[in-house]
Amino acid sequence: MLNKPEEFIMAVLAGIWVAITFIICRYLQLPTDTGLLVTTLTLVWALVFFLLWQRGRTRNIWPLFLGLLVMCWWRAIYHCSAEVIFNSDSSITKLVHWYGSWPALIIYALIPVIGGYAFKWWQYKRHTSQTPV
Repeated sequence: MLNKPEEFIMAVLAGIWVAITFIICRYLQLPTDTGLLVTTLTLVWALVFFLLWQRGRTRNIWPLFLGLLVMCWWRAIYHCSAEVIFNSDSSITKLVHWYGSWPALIIYALIPVIGGYAFKWWQYKRHTSQTPV
């Protein structure tokens, strides 16, 4: 599976990335289930991206993977935006601020995707304008 040195280096970097994700979750004092979910999703993301990279299939889809990486953190963003309110009649209300709502989470995931494809488009335009005819 790891036949080339760059594959081994990328696998080690992916492992470090997942470990750093776990450390960030602990630093942010996220609940254990939220931190483990974010770490597990990041591990799955890194594994899928590594396997696609190893086969040379990430050239056109890497901006999508940036958006998927942001999606790994949706639960943490939602948790940090939620506020529990205890009412006087012994009921509990959970208030989610605008930055934890579904439209905001979707926008957070779309920003790196749009930015990545805009960068690819800019590179393509720059490359075609410099090519002599």
